[in-house]
Amino acid sequence: MQIGEFAKQAGVSVRAIRYYEELGLIHPEKRSPGGFRLYGAENRKRLAVINFLKEVGLSLTEIRQIFLAKKPSGGDKATVGFLLEIFGEKLQRVEAKIDALNAMRKELARAIGILRSCEQCDHEILLDGLACGGCVSLGPQEAVPETLKIILH
Repeated sequence: MQIGEFAKQAGVSVRAIRYYEELGLIHPEKRSPGGFRLYGAENRKRLAVINFLKEVGLSLTEIRQIFLAKKPSGGDKATVGFLLEIFGEKLQRVEAKIDALNAMRKELARAIGILRSCEQCDHEILLDGLACGGCVSLGPQEAVPETLKIILH
């Protein structure tokens, strides 16, 4: 398929495909009789890996280094060590993000639980520090998510 269709299917711009070519990340599998770049399944696989590595947080320069690290005859111990270092660092960042997202999830879930109980409350004014101070749904003050503490006070 030609570059426009390939870019469309891959969800990237034609300009991005050309830039990836400049960096040596992808290469047309062949050219049409008219000289158009043609891309196929191998390019789609390679682009999927590039997109995955970008999503993990690698820059295009780092991705290029990864592809250049593998020798035509295969990887060696230096290549393995290089990949371990890069992937290990990215894994630590992903795990830190997961921990942060889990903390957010916990706070939001607790806030939603409190807010759902507020829907059933008989008070005229809700989320008021004075009126809600003795609310059993809020429980001990330390159990109230920081988000709601700031809103309530």
